[in-house]
Amino acid sequence: MAHSFLLWLLKFICPDQHFKEITDVPLAELWESGIRIIFVDLDNTLTPWGSNKVSEPIKQWVEEAKARGFQIVIVSNAGFRKRVAQIADTLGIIGIASAGKPRRFAFYRYLKLKNLTPQQAVMIGDQIFTDILAAKRAGMKAILIEPLTERKFFSGRIQRPFELIAIKLLRYMKLLQ
Repeated sequence: MAHSFLLWLLKFICPDQHFKEITDVPLAELWESGIRIIFVDLDNTLTPWGSNKVSEPIKQWVEEAKARGFQIVIVSNAGFRKRVAQIADTLGIIGIASAGKPRRFAFYRYLKLKNLTPQQAVMIGDQIFTDILAAKRAGMKAILIEPLTERKFFSGRIQRPFELIAIKLLRYMKLLQ
C-alpha cells in the first residue's frame, strides 16, 4: 500500500525526459509525438539566473523550434515582467511573468486561447517542484534539464536539496534515467 502511494505521488514530480541542457531536447521527436507548444522556464533554463543574456546555441535552438512550427512560450515565476518581455521579444516568442508555478492557471489560459490541449504541450525547466510539478498537474509532458548555473532565487536554494533527494529516489526506483 505504501509503495503504491509513493509511486502515485512520485508521478507528479517525475519528468518524462531528462537532458543536460535545452539544446539537447530533440525537436523532431517532440513534433512527431504531437507536441505543438513548448513552454520553457526562464532562469537557469533559457538564461543564467537573473541574466538577460541568451547564449547563441539556445537562440539557435529556439529559432529551429519556431521554424519547425512550434509555439514557444516562456512561463516564468520571475516577477519582473519587463525582463521576461525583453527576453521574449529578443527571441521572438511569448513571455508570461509571475506565472505562479506549480499552479496550472497560466498553462490552461494559454492553451485555451490557442485552442490546444495539454497533450499537445510540453514544459521544459530545471526545477522539479515548480516546472515539472506544474506540467504534470496540468496533464502535459515534462522535460527536466540541468540548471545553467547554481545560482537561484531564495526559494530555489531551499528547494534544491529536496530536488536532489527526489532525483536520487526517482533514479533508485528506475523512474528516471
